[in-house]
Amino acid sequence: MRIIALLILCSALYAGGAVQRCQSYTQEVRRYHWLQFGTNYPWWYGVGQLHQEAGCRDVISRDGVGSRGLPQITWRWHKETLQKHGIKSLDAIPDQLKAQAILMKQFWVPKYGLWVTYQRYNGGDYVIKELGRAGVENWELAKAQCRRGQSCFTYPSGKRECVSNCEINYDYSVKVYRYGKLYAIGSDQIKFW
Repeated sequence: MRIIALLILCSALYAGGAVQRCQSYTQEVRRYHWLQFGTNYPWWYGVGQLHQEAGCRDVISRDGVGSRGLPQITWRWHKETLQKHGIKSLDAIPDQLKAQAILMKQFWVPKYGLWVTYQRYNGGDYVIKELGRAGVENWELAKAQCRRGQSCFTYPSGKRECVSNCEINYDYSVKVYRYGKLYAIGSDQIKFW
C-alpha cells in the first residue's frame, strides 16, 4: 500500500512539475503559433504537444533518430524546411518553439480537425491514408483502418516491450488534446476533433 501511495505521489509531482515548466513557455508558443496560423489558432495545443513530447524539458530523445528539444524535432528530417525560415539549429529553445509552429503549419490540412495535424507531426501521412480508407473524418474509424507495425523498446533493466504504432500515433492526438486543455485560455476557434 505504501509503495502504491508513493508511486501516485511521484506521478503527481512529475505531472505538476511538467505543468509548471510548460506554463513558462506559453507566451512564446502563443507568439510563434499565431505568427504561423493567425490569432484564431488554439495555441494551447502547442503547449500540450510540448508536455506530451518531453514534459517541457530540453532533451535529446533515445528514439534512435535524434529527436531533440521541447518539441522533439528530428533536425535531419526537417533541416531544409527550417533553414528556409532562418533556423540554423535547434540548440536554442526559441528556435525549437519557432520550428514547432513552422512544422505544425506544414502538416496542417484545414479541412481536417487539428487531431490530424498532430498525428501527422508524430507519425507522418499514414493518418491521411487511414482517413481515406475510413471514408470519413472520424478518429475511431480511422484508427480501425490503421495497419502499421510495432515499435520495440529495451529498458535499462533489459526488459523489452513492443507497442503498436497505431496505438502510439492515435494516443498522441488524445494526449495533446488533454494536455492542451490544461493551458487553454478561451475557446477553440479551429476544431480539434
